[in-house]
This record gives sequence, structure tokens and C-alpha cells, in this order.
Amino acid sequence: MARRLHVDARDRNATTDDLGRIVILPGEASLLVADIGGTNARFALAVARDGVIELSQPTIFQTADYARLDLALTRFLDEAGRPALAGVAACAAGPVQGEGGAAHIAMTNCPWDVTAATLTSVTGMAKPRLMNDFAALALSIPALTERDLHSVGPLRKGVAGAPVGILGAGTGLGVSTLVFDGGRDIVVAGEGGHVDLAPSDAREALVLQHLQGIYGHVSVERVLSGPGLVTLYGALAALSGAAAGPSPSPAEIAARARAGTCPLSVEAVRLFCGWLGAVAGDLALTVGARGGIYIGGGIVPGWLAAGPGLFDETLFRARFEAKGRFDAYLADIPVFVIGRTDAALLGLARAAQAPL
Repeated sequence: MARRLHVDARDRNATTDDLGRIVILPGEASLLVADIGGTNARFALAVARDGVIELSQPTIFQTADYARLDLALTRFLDEAGRPALAGVAACAAGPVQGEGGAAHIAMTNCPWDVTAATLTSVTGMAKPRLMNDFAALALSIPALTERDLHSVGPLRKGVAGAPVGILGAGTGLGVSTLVFDGGRDIVVAGEGGHVDLAPSDAREALVLQHLQGIYGHVSVERVLSGPGLVTLYGALAALSGAAAGPSPSPAEIAARARAGTCPLSVEAVRLFCGWLGAVAGDLALTVGARGGIYIGGGIVPGWLAAGPGLFDETLFRARFEAKGRFDAYLADIPVFVIGRTDAALLGLARAAQAPL
């Protein structure tokens, strides 16, 4: 008997088994999606029924356990029973270089060669989709529901059909834009994490000056990322005259800030929240994101999932709107944190089923 893959239901009208799980039926063509990070690679199957995409629980492999992408992908497909595929899409951190079968992503923190050619050779699909990870996250936006999102500040309604901005801090700072044209969802991927960091007060100016003395150019990613949180902590420690010591991890800084036991950690998190709000406001102005700003990545959604008290939504919103003559323009733009952990896979599934 052919193997069935069960996935958690997210639609009451979807076909379910006696446990309420979505069933991918034998012979039904699936969509293969892969979200490849520096440490982990997540693979999943999806089906589209009546306009609704259902995703399997992702299978997570550590990239260090496999010398190449094709080895991990082959194992996933073998364990899934080699299902019939209707489409393939994958994403990774970094810009896509080349086009068509020559498309590839050069990852700086993973030795895998992430190429369209590899996806084709393993799956047999002639036209796989390969994209930046925040492009995949952007494509998930139209399919997200209210339960997938957390409104930052009072709920506002975005302008239907207007551009949407996406950013998120994790290992780095990802940025992308989603625009709409005649029913098509068009992602504009970019490297907005590398724009210049700008101070808004004397304290931020001191921090920036200190960092410029170390790095020269200081991008927003230099402070708005996991490593950036550590960088902020180190700058504040140096400015305070504290003796140099082992740097705490991003998780340790967040835990100390939440507990209120370390003034440097508290200030580092506060600077992070304020600068993220300012950068999000810059993005909204740059792309005219009256459809909303959406925050992904591992840091802010993780802080919110752990409970209130760490992500300063009031400060974020204040800095988001503090743009002088355009305060009122930004005050009407909604900001959401994406709480759905498989959102990038959902975006990939939407890409995999769309014609090139």
C-alpha cells in the first residue's frame, strides 16, 4: 500500500483522517519546498486544494550532517516515498545569481551549492523555483490569516493592492517588497539590510561613532540581527567603561533584559527595538508600503512567542512613525509580526504552483 503523509490541518474544509490531519492521497501530486539556512534545512510537501495550500510538518536536517544539498534532498524524498511532484521551490539566504537552470545562491555560512540545477537533477522537475528567503516570506503574506499575525500597536487596515514591506532580523537582516499587478504577486528582493545606520539622538550617535571606529561602514544589519545584538551590548559596555569580558549570546542578552538583571542588556534590547522601528519606517516610506509592514526573522517573533515584556511595541511604533512631515502618513500603516513559523515554506508552495 502506498505511503500516506499526514500534515496538520489549517482549514476546516480540507480532507482529513480520523485524527483531523490533512491526508496527501496516494497518486496526488505534491509541491516540494525547501528552506535552507546556514545551520538547518527544512523540507516539506504541500498540496493545493480549492485555492488553499496545506503544508506537511517540515523535516529538519542539520546542514553539517550532509556534504551537499542533493544528499539531504534525496534522503527526504526517499523517506517520503518518492511522491509525484507538481512543482519544486527552494529558498536560501542571499541574492539569486544567474537565471533559469543557471540560477544559484552563494551562501556565506553554509558549504552547500544551492542551485536550480541540483533541484532539477534530484527531483526531475525542469523548472524549479529558487529565491531569496525573504522573497519566499513575502509570497506568504497574501495567504496568512489573522491568527498568523500579531498587530504592533492598535490594529490598522492596510490599503488593498498597495505595496507591502517585509523585514526581519535573525542571523542577518532580511528585507523585501511585495507588489501586486493584475492579480499577480511580484516580489522585489533586495539587500536592504546593508543600508547605512542612522542615529536619532545623542546616545545612538555615540554608539554609531564607536562602531564606525571598529568597522568603518556600519549597516543596519550590523546592529539589527542576532550578532548585532551582541555588537550593541559590546558597544554599550565599552562606552560605560566596563572591563572587557566574554560576550553574552543573543539569547543570554534577551533573557537578562527580560529579567531586568543587566542594565547593558536592557539598553541593548531597547536600542534594537527603536532602531528596528526606524528602519521599518524608512522601508515603508521608500516603497510606499501602505499595504503594511510585516516583521519576520527569528528574533522578534521569538521574543513575542516567549511572552510580553521584551519587544517594546510602543517604542517601535513611535520610532516607526517619527518621520517629521510624514508622521501622519506612517500612522495609518499597519505593522504585523508574523507568528507562523512555516511562513517561508508557505510562500515557496505558492511559488511552486505558479507558472514561470
